[in-house]
Order: sequence, then structure tokens, then C-alpha cells
Amino acid sequence: MRQRIGLALNVALRLQTLYFLAEVLRGPNDPRFAGKAIPMRNLVVVLAGTSLLPLLALAQRRRWARYPAWLDDLYLSIYWLDMAGNSFDLYDRFRLFDLVPHFHGTGALAVTLRGLGLSSLAAFGLSNVVHMLLEAQEYYTDVLFGTHNVHGPADTVNDLLAGLAGTVMYGLVGIAVERRFAAA
Repeated sequence: MRQRIGLALNVALRLQTLYFLAEVLRGPNDPRFAGKAIPMRNLVVVLAGTSLLPLLALAQRRRWARYPAWLDDLYLSIYWLDMAGNSFDLYDRFRLFDLVPHFHGTGALAVTLRGLGLSSLAAFGLSNVVHMLLEAQEYYTDVLFGTHNVHGPADTVNDLLAGLAGTVMYGLVGIAVERRFAAA
């Protein structure tokens, strides 16, 4: 039953992510999206990022007894939250909303990487490196191409700190959940 619910949520997250992509592609000049290079970023995210676990599942089908739906749901929620923030105009209406996806995204990525077999330390480090590269991309896209994703250096620093806090908190919760399931 839990597997079916996880798979249903997976389909719902994927369909809603496709909706967010279609919304951006239909209206790239909509004030919610304009000047942020969102159509190209979301296209890459939907085509590449959300395919990661299904592709790994195909490669690991002998090792995985069944599809890790809940782990994929957590991973997909990273993209869903970011795209929903743009769709519902949360980034522009609430300046500090930006900290939520940075906290969640980096933490959720760490848990996902841990679930895929990386050590806690490797998952913590890799998720923060990926987050740092994302922040650099946002900053330099603004500097080089005139987009407006970052509200100054303090925004970048705060996003990095939110991501670091997310990996610590999600990591601690992930360890507690692993121990609980191991004891059961």
C-alpha cells in the first residue's frame, strides 16, 4: 500500500512539474518568469534532473527489488518546490521565500544521495557542492546575462547558509529514520 501511494505521489509530482514547465514555455514574459531565464532552466530540469532516479532504476533493476518511489518523491520535491515558487509568484511576493527551497533542496538532495548509497559525509559534501555550483550559476547568470535571480551578495550567502542548515537538519532526521526502520 505504501509503495502504491509513493508511486501515485510520484506521478502527481511529475505531472505538476510538466504543468509548471508548460506554463513557463507558454508565457516566458509573464512577470513571474520574466528576466530569470526560467524557461531554459526548467526545460533542462524537467528533461535531465527529474530523470535521474528512473535512469538509475533501469541501471540497478537487479539490485533494487522495487522502485524507490518515496526517495524519488523527496528528490522530485526539490524541483517541484522551486517551480511552484515561480508559478505562484512566491519568490517575488515574499523575499525570504527563497530560503525555503534552498534549505529543503539541499537537505533533500543529501537524503536522496544517502538513500542511493553514499555515506552521510559524502552525501552532505556533494549536496553542498552542488548547491554552491547552483548559487554560482545564479550569480554569474545575473552578472553576465542581466537576469535577476539574486538580490546581491548577501542573498547568495544566505542561500548557502540555508542549504548548509538544510543538510544538517535533514541529515539528522534521515539518520533517525534509518535507525528507527533498522530497529523495526
